[in-house]
Amino acid sequence: ITISTKIAKAESVSVLIEKNPSPLAAHFELGGHTEGYVSTRVKMGKTSAIYAVVKADGKLYSASKTVKVTIGGCGG
Repeated sequence: ITISTKIAKAESVSVLIEKNPSPLAAHFELGGHTEGYVSTRVKMGKTSAIYAVVKADGKLYSASKTVKVTIGGCGG
């Protein structure tokens, strides 16, 4: 998955997968002059919502998207 943000002064990006046994799939701390862009691979057992949470200036911003896992995917 790839997450990008144009929010100024983004401090961190977290990836949460609602139906995974451990919902926090990834967490990235961003440096002071870093572009708000991260890309990683995640494993999902079943169809679920994925949430991206960006922390900037002490506030949290989120977006979500449902990703469908089909037969033959990680869930078998």
